[in-house]
Amino acid sequence: KHWSLSQLAEQLNMEGHRTEKGKRFTKVQVKRILDRESFYRGIYTYGQIQANGQHPAII
Repeated sequence: KHWSLSQLAEQLNMEGHRTEKGKRFTKVQVKRILDRESFYRGIYTYGQIQANGQHPAII
């Protein structure tokens, strides 16, 4: 199934997930997470160099 950004945000909210500030997710926030997917997997990118970051992966 292909989900729109709005559908993903709605699903996250229905499951009770909230942003760091305790607010409901919006499609813009979901887009930002997907655009920064490697960072959220715990990978730091600088130019064309990728390295495991010191921060924990959250996805």
